[in-house]
Amino acid sequence: MSAASHTPPRALILAAPAGTYVMIRLVPENGWGPAALVGALLLALILWGPALLRAGAKSLAVRNATKKAAKATKKEGEK
Repeated sequence: MSAASHTPPRALILAAPAGTYVMIRLVPENGWGPAALVGALLLALILWGPALLRAGAKSLAVRNATKKAAKATKKEGEK
């Protein structure tokens, strides 16, 4: 794959400027270290936040379905 045909993930196109902007705005007040930390945290949140939310929702749905199936099995066994 050549660099000319590479398309970065759409989330990265949004996250990189947002993280950079926040970092640059915080530098005069807090210094480079804390500003870079906040910028990196925002970048990670934008990049991987939606995937984490989807994974959590899927996990919760599987857990609820398992509980429901176990409850139905238990009721069948009592009859």
